[in-house]
Amino acid sequence: MDSPFVKMFVAMQERIVQQVPGLAHVAHDTGQLSGKGRPPVSWPCVLIDFEDFAFTNMGEHVQMAKGTVVLKLGFAPYSPTAHDTPAEYKAAAMAYYGAEAALHTAIHGWSPGEEQFGSLSRVSVTTQRRTDGYRVRELRYSVAFEDYSTKPQQQWVPAEMFIVLG
Repeated sequence: MDSPFVKMFVAMQERIVQQVPGLAHVAHDTGQLSGKGRPPVSWPCVLIDFEDFAFTNMGEHVQMAKGTVVLKLGFAPYSPTAHDTPAEYKAAAMAYYGAEAALHTAIHGWSPGEEQFGSLSRVSVTTQRRTDGYRVRELRYSVAFEDYSTKPQQQWVPAEMFIVLG
């Protein structure tokens, strides 16, 4: 498929699965964490989406795209983290920071592999404020790429097809 978003998603999904241990679910973000009730994911999860892409023309139907990759790192309700919580429970509750660090290490400075893509650079991290007990961190990375998907294909005619007039 020629879509740069498909190429980027597939490469990113493979990278996350290979580089971030312990994840149970890595998928495209289709709003799984937005509804009421138990979200339809396995925990912990990473959901990938592309937001706010702007395009500028480079000529010959080629465009430069710049935008944001959003990674939602989600965890089921966790143990308490109060100062008097037993260490083993606190460590389990804080595991999301380790997963976030591993996710960042895997993605920041990495390129989806083709020369048309720049490397990803973290621009922000936020925590979703939720009342359902689920922990969701949003990691945002900027990326740029050249989109050749609409560039007309050139057709070459072999030289022997030409007649030389003398």
